Amino acid sequence: MNQAQLFRLQRIFREIFDDPALVITPAFSPADNSMWDSVAMVQIVLAAEEEFSVRLSTDDVAGIKSVADLLRALPE
Repeated sequence: MNQAQLFRLQRIFREIFDDPALVITPAFSPADNSMWDSVAMVQIVLAAEEEFSVRLSTDDVAGIKSVADLLRALPE
C-alpha cells in the first residue's frame, strides 16, 4: 500500500463527505459511510483522476468497492 496515495485520497474523501476528521483505510467502503452513494462515487473518481492526473477506465471504476480497489486502479 502506498501511504502517500492513501493520504491524498483521504483529503479527497474528507472534502466530498465534508468531514475533516474522517480517517480512511484500504478497507474503507460504502458500508462504512452512508454518504458513499453513486453520486459520491462519481465525485470521488473525478477528484482522484484530477489529483493523480490519470483517467480511470470504465472497468476500473466498476470494480471500485473500497479504497483498496481505488488504490489498485491508480498508477504507482
